[in-house]
Amino acid sequence: MLQKKSWLLFAVFGIAAIVAAFVLDGVVDDFLRLNAKQSAYQFAACLSKIGDWTTLLVIGLGLVLLLHLRGRREMSHLLLVALVAGMLAGFSATIIRSCTGRTRPSSHTPQGFYGLRHGGHWIVGKYEFGAFPSGHTATVAGLTMTLWLVRRRWAAAFGIFAVATAWSRIALNCHHFSDVAAAAVWGIFVGAWLFRFLESRTKSFFVRT
Repeated sequence: MLQKKSWLLFAVFGIAAIVAAFVLDGVVDDFLRLNAKQSAYQFAACLSKIGDWTTLLVIGLGLVLLLHLRGRREMSHLLLVALVAGMLAGFSATIIRSCTGRTRPSSHTPQGFYGLRHGGHWIVGKYEFGAFPSGHTATVAGLTMTLWLVRRRWAAAFGIFAVATAWSRIALNCHHFSDVAAAAVWGIFVGAWLFRFLESRTKSFFVRT
Protein backbone atom coordinates (compact mmCIF):
# COMPACT_ATOMS: atom_id res chain seq x y z
CA MET A 1 0.00 0.00 0.00
CA LEU A 2 2.84 2.37 0.89
CA GLN A 3 4.51 1.69 -2.45
CA LYS A 4 1.30 2.42 -4.35
CA LYS A 5 0.93 5.70 -2.46
CA SER A 6 4.52 6.60 -3.33
CA TRP A 7 3.89 5.98 -7.03
CA LEU A 8 0.71 8.05 -6.87
CA LEU A 9 2.46 10.94 -5.14
CA PHE A 10 5.24 10.88 -7.70
CA ALA A 11 2.71 10.87 -10.54
CA VAL A 12 0.90 13.90 -9.09
CA PHE A 13 4.17 15.74 -8.47
CA GLY A 14 5.43 14.84 -11.94
CA ILE A 15 2.31 16.12 -13.69
CA ALA A 16 2.48 19.35 -11.68
CA ALA A 17 6.15 19.78 -12.61
CA ILE A 18 5.41 19.30 -16.31
CA VAL A 19 2.56 21.83 -16.23
CA ALA A 20 4.82 24.33 -14.46
CA ALA A 21 7.54 23.70 -17.04
CA PHE A 22 5.18 24.62 -19.89
CA VAL A 23 4.35 27.87 -18.11
CA LEU A 24 8.05 28.65 -17.66
CA ASP A 25 9.14 27.55 -21.14
CA GLY A 26 9.83 30.98 -22.59
CA VAL A 27 11.60 32.38 -19.55
CA VAL A 28 13.90 29.40 -18.97
CA ASP A 29 14.65 28.81 -22.66
CA ASP A 30 15.63 32.43 -23.26
CA PHE A 31 17.74 32.63 -20.10
CA LEU A 32 19.74 29.49 -20.83
CA ARG A 33 20.35 30.34 -24.47
CA LEU A 34 21.08 34.03 -24.12
CA ASN A 35 23.55 33.38 -21.30
CA ALA A 36 25.36 30.58 -23.11
CA LYS A 37 28.72 31.82 -24.43
CA GLN A 38 30.57 30.11 -27.27
CA SER A 39 32.66 28.05 -24.86
CA ALA A 40 29.50 26.95 -23.05
CA TYR A 41 27.93 26.02 -26.38
CA GLN A 42 30.91 23.82 -27.24
CA PHE A 43 30.72 22.20 -23.80
CA ALA A 44 27.00 21.58 -24.29
CA ALA A 45 27.70 19.93 -27.64
CA CYS A 46 30.25 17.65 -25.99
CA LEU A 47 27.80 16.71 -23.23
CA SER A 48 25.12 15.89 -25.78
CA LYS A 49 27.44 13.54 -27.62
CA ILE A 50 28.43 11.74 -24.43
CA GLY A 51 24.80 11.67 -23.26
CA ASP A 52 23.64 10.00 -26.46
CA TRP A 53 22.27 6.50 -25.84
CA THR A 54 24.87 4.81 -28.05
CA THR A 55 27.80 6.19 -26.05
CA LEU A 56 26.19 5.40 -22.72
CA LEU A 57 25.30 1.88 -23.85
CA VAL A 58 28.86 1.09 -24.90
CA ILE A 59 30.31 2.45 -21.66
CA GLY A 60 27.67 0.67 -19.58
CA LEU A 61 28.15 -2.69 -21.26
CA GLY A 62 31.90 -2.34 -20.78
CA LEU A 63 31.43 -1.86 -17.04
CA VAL A 64 29.01 -4.79 -16.86
CA LEU A 65 31.51 -7.06 -18.62
CA LEU A 66 34.35 -5.89 -16.38
CA LEU A 67 32.36 -6.64 -13.22
CA HIS A 68 31.32 -10.03 -14.56
CA LEU A 69 34.89 -11.01 -15.43
CA ARG A 70 36.02 -10.02 -11.95
CA GLY A 71 33.49 -12.40 -10.45
CA ARG A 72 31.09 -9.74 -9.18
CA ARG A 73 28.11 -11.38 -10.84
CA GLU A 74 25.41 -9.95 -8.64
CA MET A 75 26.63 -6.40 -9.16
CA SER A 76 27.10 -6.93 -12.88
CA HIS A 77 23.52 -8.23 -13.05
CA LEU A 78 22.14 -5.20 -11.23
CA LEU A 79 24.12 -2.80 -13.41
CA LEU A 80 22.95 -4.56 -16.57
CA VAL A 81 19.32 -4.34 -15.47
CA ALA A 82 19.82 -0.65 -14.60
CA LEU A 83 21.35 -0.05 -18.02
CA VAL A 84 18.59 -1.85 -19.92
CA ALA A 85 15.84 -0.13 -17.92
CA GLY A 86 17.39 3.31 -18.48
CA MET A 87 17.84 2.68 -22.20
CA LEU A 88 14.25 1.49 -22.58
CA ALA A 89 13.03 4.60 -20.77
CA GLY A 90 14.86 6.73 -23.32
CA PHE A 91 13.67 4.61 -26.24
CA SER A 92 10.05 4.87 -25.13
CA ALA A 93 10.41 8.66 -24.93
CA THR A 94 11.70 8.66 -28.50
CA ILE A 95 8.61 6.74 -29.62
CA ILE A 96 6.37 9.25 -27.86
CA ARG A 97 8.08 12.25 -29.41
CA SER A 98 7.61 10.71 -32.85
CA CYS A 99 3.88 10.81 -32.20
CA THR A 100 3.54 14.24 -30.57
CA GLY A 101 5.19 16.09 -33.46
CA ARG A 102 6.24 19.06 -31.35
CA THR A 103 8.48 21.52 -33.16
CA ARG A 104 12.00 22.10 -31.91
CA PRO A 105 12.93 25.65 -30.86
CA SER A 106 15.08 25.98 -34.00
CA SER A 107 12.22 24.93 -36.30
CA HIS A 108 11.06 27.28 -39.07
CA THR A 109 7.53 25.93 -38.65
CA PRO A 110 5.30 27.82 -36.17
CA GLN A 111 5.73 26.31 -32.71
CA GLY A 112 3.20 23.69 -31.72
CA PHE A 113 2.24 20.03 -31.52
CA TYR A 114 1.47 18.62 -34.96
CA GLY A 115 0.98 14.93 -34.23
CA LEU A 116 1.79 12.40 -36.94
CA ARG A 117 1.03 14.53 -40.00
CA HIS A 118 1.48 18.14 -41.04
CA GLY A 119 0.74 19.84 -44.32
CA GLY A 120 -0.52 16.62 -45.83
CA HIS A 121 2.75 14.79 -45.09
CA TRP A 122 3.88 12.30 -42.48
CA ILE A 123 6.28 13.92 -40.03
CA VAL A 124 7.09 10.85 -37.93
CA GLY A 125 10.86 10.72 -37.43
CA LYS A 126 11.44 14.23 -38.83
CA TYR A 127 14.04 16.01 -36.72
CA GLU A 128 12.20 19.35 -36.88
CA PHE A 129 9.15 17.79 -35.19
CA GLY A 130 10.94 15.66 -32.58
CA ALA A 131 11.09 17.88 -29.52
CA PHE A 132 8.68 16.46 -26.93
CA PRO A 133 9.92 14.73 -24.86
CA SER A 134 13.72 14.77 -24.98
CA GLY A 135 15.20 11.33 -25.64
CA HIS A 136 18.59 12.31 -24.21
CA THR A 137 17.04 13.51 -20.97
CA ALA A 138 14.72 10.52 -20.57
CA THR A 139 17.71 8.19 -20.96
CA VAL A 140 19.98 9.90 -18.43
CA ALA A 141 17.09 10.44 -16.01
CA GLY A 142 16.13 6.78 -16.29
CA LEU A 143 19.73 5.70 -15.70
CA THR A 144 20.02 8.01 -12.69
CA MET A 145 16.91 6.47 -11.17
CA THR A 146 17.98 2.88 -11.83
CA LEU A 147 21.47 3.54 -10.49
CA TRP A 148 19.83 4.98 -7.39
CA LEU A 149 18.24 1.59 -6.85
CA VAL A 150 21.65 -0.08 -7.18
CA ARG A 151 24.15 2.30 -5.56
CA ARG A 152 23.13 5.75 -4.39
CA ARG A 153 26.65 7.11 -4.62
CA TRP A 154 26.83 6.13 -8.26
CA ALA A 155 23.46 7.75 -8.87
CA ALA A 156 24.53 11.01 -7.17
CA ALA A 157 27.61 11.25 -9.38
CA PHE A 158 25.75 10.34 -12.56
CA GLY A 159 22.89 12.65 -11.61
CA ILE A 160 25.18 15.66 -11.98
CA PHE A 161 25.99 14.55 -15.50
CA ALA A 162 22.27 13.96 -16.18
CA VAL A 163 21.34 17.51 -15.16
CA ALA A 164 24.18 18.90 -17.28
CA THR A 165 23.01 16.84 -20.26
CA ALA A 166 19.45 18.12 -19.85
CA TRP A 167 20.80 21.69 -19.80
CA SER A 168 22.83 21.03 -22.93
CA ARG A 169 19.73 20.07 -24.91
CA ILE A 170 18.15 23.45 -24.16
CA ALA A 171 21.39 25.42 -24.64
CA LEU A 172 21.86 23.83 -28.07
CA ASN A 173 18.36 24.97 -29.07
CA CYS A 174 17.24 21.35 -29.51
CA HIS A 175 14.52 21.30 -26.87
CA HIS A 176 12.23 23.46 -24.81
CA PHE A 177 12.39 23.40 -21.01
CA SER A 178 9.10 21.48 -20.90
CA ASP A 179 10.54 18.82 -23.25
CA VAL A 180 13.33 18.23 -20.77
CA ALA A 181 11.12 18.36 -17.68
CA ALA A 182 8.59 15.90 -19.10
CA ALA A 183 11.40 13.58 -20.21
CA ALA A 184 12.94 13.63 -16.73
CA VAL A 185 9.64 12.69 -15.09
CA TRP A 186 9.02 9.98 -17.67
CA GLY A 187 12.55 8.58 -17.44
CA ILE A 188 12.47 8.36 -13.65
CA PHE A 189 9.03 6.73 -13.56
CA VAL A 190 9.60 4.23 -16.37
CA GLY A 191 13.18 3.49 -15.35
CA ALA A 192 12.17 2.60 -11.78
CA TRP A 193 9.23 0.48 -12.90
CA LEU A 194 11.28 -1.44 -15.45
CA PHE A 195 14.10 -2.04 -12.98
CA ARG A 196 11.72 -3.56 -10.46
CA PHE A 197 10.08 -5.62 -13.19
CA LEU A 198 13.30 -6.96 -14.73
CA GLU A 199 15.53 -7.40 -11.70
CA SER A 200 13.77 -10.36 -10.07
CA ARG A 201 12.96 -12.02 -13.41
CA THR A 202 16.55 -12.10 -14.65
CA LYS A 203 18.53 -12.71 -11.48
CA SER A 204 18.48 -16.52 -11.52
CA PHE A 205 19.66 -16.65 -15.12
CA PHE A 206 22.45 -14.08 -14.82
CA VAL A 207 23.87 -14.88 -11.39
CA ARG A 208 23.83 -18.65 -11.66
CA THR A 209 27.13 -20.39 -10.99
